[in-house]
Amino acid sequence: MDIRKSMLFFISPLFFLVSCSDDEQINISSIQKKEIYEIKQPAKSNISRGLILSNINNSLNVNEIEKGLMDLSVNHFSTKKFYMQEGQYLDKKIINQWLDRKSKEGVGLNPSIKNNTGDVLEDEKNNPKILSHVLEQNFINKESGKIEGMSLAISLNEFYDIRVSDDKGLVYTDQVKVDTNEDNVNDVENYGKEIAGTIIKDIRNNEKIPNVPIYVTLYQESNKNDIIPGIFLAETFIPEGEDKIDKWIDIDRENYTFPSDSLYSLDKDTYNNKLLIFKEDIQESFKHLNLKIIGKLRYENGKLTDLKIDINVPLIKDTELIGLLQLTSTKLNTILLTSTKLNTISFDYIPVTIRIIDQKQDVGIIIWDPTENQIYATPI
Repeated sequence: MDIRKSMLFFISPLFFLVSCSDDEQINISSIQKKEIYEIKQPAKSNISRGLILSNINNSLNVNEIEKGLMDLSVNHFSTKKFYMQEGQYLDKKIINQWLDRKSKEGVGLNPSIKNNTGDVLEDEKNNPKILSHVLEQNFINKESGKIEGMSLAISLNEFYDIRVSDDKGLVYTDQVKVDTNEDNVNDVENYGKEIAGTIIKDIRNNEKIPNVPIYVTLYQESNKNDIIPGIFLAETFIPEGEDKIDKWIDIDRENYTFPSDSLYSLDKDTYNNKLLIFKEDIQESFKHLNLKIIGKLRYENGKLTDLKIDINVPLIKDTELIGLLQLTSTKLNTILLTSTKLNTISFDYIPVTIRIIDQKQDVGIIIWDPTENQIYATPI
C-alpha cells in the first residue's frame, strides 16, 4: 500500500482534536459570508482567451485579477440573480487596439513615444507602456438568460517589461518603473482613470456590445518576480445607457508577505505574537528539515481577511510528512486560532490555508474553514 494514500487514516483523528466543540460559539464575520457566482452553463471561454497570459506578467496577477474582479462584482450584480460568464464581447482585436500606443488616429491608449531618439530601447524606457490588459466578465440573468451586467478590470503596469527589436532585428529587453516621481501621487492610477473614460465610450459606441451597467476597477500589477499579487486601486459604476464616469472610490485591499518590514510596520501584534511564534515553533521541532516558511496575508479596509502559509521542505519523507502535518495543525489551532490573556488576537474568523511543498510540488495541505469550524489536514 502507498503510505501516502493511507496517511489520511492516521491524520483524521486530528480533525476532532483541533476542532472546536459544538457548544463553542465562533464569531464568523462577513468575511466568511462572501457570495460565489454560479457559472453559466454550458461554460464559455473568454472571447480573448489566452491574451491575458501574454499581457500580464505572472500567474499570481492573472489569478488575482480574475478572482478579485468576481469578488468585487458581487456588490453590484447579485449572485442570487445572476450567473457569471467569461467575457464574450471584448475580443483580441479590441483589446490589442487599446494596448497600442497613442497615434494620430487616436486608437491606442498607451503613451506615445515623445522626443524620438532613434534608440528603440531608450525610447521605450523613457515612455513606458502603462495599460497591460482589460479583463471582461459578464453577468447573465438567471431567469431571462440575457446579459444584464458587465465588469471590467483595467490592468496597469507598475513595472514595464520591455522587449523591443530594432530595424536590424536585434532584440533588446529591460525593465523600468512606471512612476518614478518622489511624491505621494500614484501616476499609474491616475493614468488608468484617464483612459477608463475612453474605454467606456468605445464600448458604448460599439453596437455589438449590449448597453448594460458596467462595473470598472483599476488593478496595478506586482512585479513579475514578486511572490504576492498586485492590488485593486479604485472602482466605479456606470449605469445602463450612460457613458461617463462620475466618480471613483478607493479600494483598500493590500497584500503582504511574512516575514517583511512592511507587514511588521502595519501589524506588529500579528507579526510578533502569532506568525513569528508559529514559524519558530515549527522550525524548532523540525530542525533537521531546514524548513522555510513564508506567509501571504490580505488586508481589506485595515483588517486581515485571508492568510496563506507555504512551508517549503526539500526531500521530506512520508513519515516526516505525517508528523509535520500533525504538528502544524496543532500549532495552527493553539497559536493562530486561539486567543489568550497575553495575546487577544485570534484568526478563527478568516480562512487559513497551509501548503507543504517539496521541491515546488505540493505534498500536503491544511485548511481552517471557519464556516465549518474545522481544521482539515491531508497529504496530497
